[in-house]
Amino acid sequence: MRHTENNHKLFAIILFWVLQLTIILAQRPTELTLNFTEIQKGTTTIEQSSWGNISLEKGETLYLGFAASEAAFFRVFLNGVLIEPKLIESYYTLKDLSAGTHIFKLIAYNKELMESAPLLLSFSVTEKIIVGEKKIEAGEQHLINPVLVYGLVIMCAVLFGVILILLFKKNNNSTDTSTKLVEELSDLKYSYKRVKEELAQEQEENENLKARIQELDYSVKTLEKANVHLVEQKEKLAASKTKLEILHKQKEEMFAIAIHDIKNPASAIRGYIELLNSYELNANEQQEIMASLVASSEDIVKLSQDMCVIIAKAMPEPKLKLQTASLKNLVDDVFNQNASYAKAKKVKFYNKNANELPDVKIDMEKIEEALDNIVNNAIKYAPPETIVELRSYVKDLNKKLVVVEVKDNGVGLSDADLKRSFQKGAVLSAKPTGFEQSSGLGLWIVKKIIEEHNGKVWVESKEGVGSTFAFELPYE
Repeated sequence: MRHTENNHKLFAIILFWVLQLTIILAQRPTELTLNFTEIQKGTTTIEQSSWGNISLEKGETLYLGFAASEAAFFRVFLNGVLIEPKLIESYYTLKDLSAGTHIFKLIAYNKELMESAPLLLSFSVTEKIIVGEKKIEAGEQHLINPVLVYGLVIMCAVLFGVILILLFKKNNNSTDTSTKLVEELSDLKYSYKRVKEELAQEQEENENLKARIQELDYSVKTLEKANVHLVEQKEKLAASKTKLEILHKQKEEMFAIAIHDIKNPASAIRGYIELLNSYELNANEQQEIMASLVASSEDIVKLSQDMCVIIAKAMPEPKLKLQTASLKNLVDDVFNQNASYAKAKKVKFYNKNANELPDVKIDMEKIEEALDNIVNNAIKYAPPETIVELRSYVKDLNKKLVVVEVKDNGVGLSDADLKRSFQKGAVLSAKPTGFEQSSGLGLWIVKKIIEEHNGKVWVESKEGVGSTFAFELPYE
């Protein structure tokens, strides 16, 4: 039994030194290296010269200190079994070891995961010697079988050759791997360069797009401003068009009114002249007719001047020239102006003006023009020997309204004429009794003037009985 144990020890020692020699030959200066720095058995430090022949008793611990040539972590194997996959510390303690021969292997790995050559340590563990055990005689010889020794030597030589072959292949593989790594690194560098160039190109295109967007934003803002300007111009043109349309309409109305109003004093002048030629008149009557002729002539001159002003100005002046005036005096003046015309047509013309009327705020010329149109129309359409009455009165003291009306007992109006009597240009079915001309504007002018004074105009008529034309005005 003792002889067999010695053979095992010899085999382990030979194997250990063969492996150590192989590791030393395989190491290259540029690779990661690993060495023991300290070995302790229990608390006793073992000299480096004795590291190749370490023997423990069962129960003793073995402390191993080691160091790598650079920062690394370690993998620990015992008898070919991994017992510590990633050891950070640079020491390890073996304990609770069983009896027999053990091989401790240590491999270091750096941050690039390059591994070092394995570091090996062989040691044995024996049972504790019991006191009283049969001692071995001092002169006992321990014989070693020579066949076993030769076999071990041959096996070590074969193992050494295999290791050399593996190292050679490893070098070749490392070279191939390095070549592939270099090629891959070159490809990566080229790919990185391409990506960098494409990124720069994309950034340049992005900057161009940003500049283009800014230009488009500026163009849009410019177009929006131009559009706003065009809209403003359009609105101004529309306002100008509306203004021109109003101006044209007002000019037409003013010309129609002026032409119509010229016709009335001209007809009155004609009547006065016929009256002078047809009757023998005393001095007072002649004086009255001459005064009426002068007044009618002044009206014609004034209307002509107004027409010249309208033509000269770009816009007529539709505003009323309001002033507080006596409506009673205005009614009397219109009666006196048309008295000779009625006398010439043998129409009985009566003034039933109220003795007292409140003053009203009116445009004297406009109201006189409206009343003159109503009176002139009544006389124009009145048959001889019929009656025309001019009346005025206060209608409602609470509402403060004053009424002026012209009543006749002439031919009257039909229902159709009543509906369109105040329409512009409406020529009624009744005909003037003295072959006078009718433009259809007189009553339309009356309605326009009265409504501008916030008043009201109306007509009451029955065919064959007569008509009453009236208007009312507010007073303060």
